[in-house]
Amino acid sequence: MRYVLIIILMVILSAYFSASEISFNASNKIRLKKAAENGSRSAALAYRISEDFTTALSAILIGNNLANIAASTAATVIAMNLLMSLRTMNSDGMASFVSTVVMTVIILIFGEIVPKIIAKNNADSAVRFFAWPTRILTWILYPLVWLVMRLIRLLSSLWGKDDEDAPTVTEEELSSIIETAEEEGVVDEEKSELLQSAIDFRDTTVEEIMTPRIDMTAFDIADPPEEIEALVDESRYSRIPVYEDSIDNIIGILYLNHYYKKVADEAEGKDFDLRGLLMKPNFIHKTMKLPAALSLLRERKTHIAIVVDEFGGTLGLVTMEDILEELVGDIWDESDEIVEECVRTGENTYEVNGDMNIDDFFGEIEFEPREFECEYSTVGGWAIEMLDADPHVGDSFTFRDIPEEDGEEDDPEEPATTLTVVVSAMDDMRVTKLTVLVTRPKREDEDGED
Repeated sequence: MRYVLIIILMVILSAYFSASEISFNASNKIRLKKAAENGSRSAALAYRISEDFTTALSAILIGNNLANIAASTAATVIAMNLLMSLRTMNSDGMASFVSTVVMTVIILIFGEIVPKIIAKNNADSAVRFFAWPTRILTWILYPLVWLVMRLIRLLSSLWGKDDEDAPTVTEEELSSIIETAEEEGVVDEEKSELLQSAIDFRDTTVEEIMTPRIDMTAFDIADPPEEIEALVDESRYSRIPVYEDSIDNIIGILYLNHYYKKVADEAEGKDFDLRGLLMKPNFIHKTMKLPAALSLLRERKTHIAIVVDEFGGTLGLVTMEDILEELVGDIWDESDEIVEECVRTGENTYEVNGDMNIDDFFGEIEFEPREFECEYSTVGGWAIEMLDADPHVGDSFTFRDIPEEDGEEDDPEEPATTLTVVVSAMDDMRVTKLTVLVTRPKREDEDGED
């Protein structure tokens, strides 16, 4: 009878060790930390243990194995006594076999599967319950735990150490958490997009969001006053870059409120010095990340900067509004022209602005290519690259989402999403409009209906 009690006790201990292990692994550290800050001692201890769980895990695994060994030993003794009373031949071997089969089933179900599932489903509350017993167990088994930890460090040195400074949560994992939160209704779509934008913000460069050189509204300081006045009157911007001889030589930024004040002064017979109105331009390199660009604009108390390449040539310009729109979405005012970058013209056909960002376009048509590389960030630039830098209206190319493996050629018979892109409008060498036909592979259930 005492051996039966030993088995029952050891299976209970095995269940405890299994449940404590999975509860620490599955618990939410953020919730634990928050509960600890609110005064929960058990949450505080659970959070400290989870921060250095390797030590506690060693104690848990040692205890679990000792419990399983003790239970198996007691079961073997019971089986031997039972078989000997029945005068069974080769009772020792038969006892080992029977006890192994029976205890494997019992421990697997009651010592592993059931407690782990229950603890995983209630990890945040279970981990607090197991915190103090786990700490006490670690103290009791400290000599064995110390020996195991030394062995782990020795073996780990053979293949190198893990990066101890690695973040607990990566950007990819954080994005996945936000997507899961949106799917489960914890946050709505608007908040999810805002959070995703904040994550992508730090990796975006000014070149990706700038107004390109060809679209800049600017004028030469030597232009006739009447031409400058006409440009200013037609402009919907409050600040205009001014260059001398070439747009690669930006000499200042003209604030229109200052300009109109001087025009009024000129009407009263006062001298008009356009150079004296210009504010010093700020130049930033195309590779500067948006957080750095935002800090620079705030530090210099300006709303506009000229984007330059490695040779100092003008690539475009970026404004404070452009940067903030990457975080909060489009900011509209009464002077903005609403331009649809991607318009659905048929069931699977789209008319796309050449300046539209490629990733935004793929998101708009719900297309996630497995392999995609392009030197340009816009759909028009992608077309120029695919058409060997010599596009004409009517030219087209096809992109199939089939990754080539082991040097194998693309199999046209393999099901894949196909984009047929046609250049529909150009401005000199610039692709301004494209028509895209999206052909998606038929699903098996659709084929079965035919």
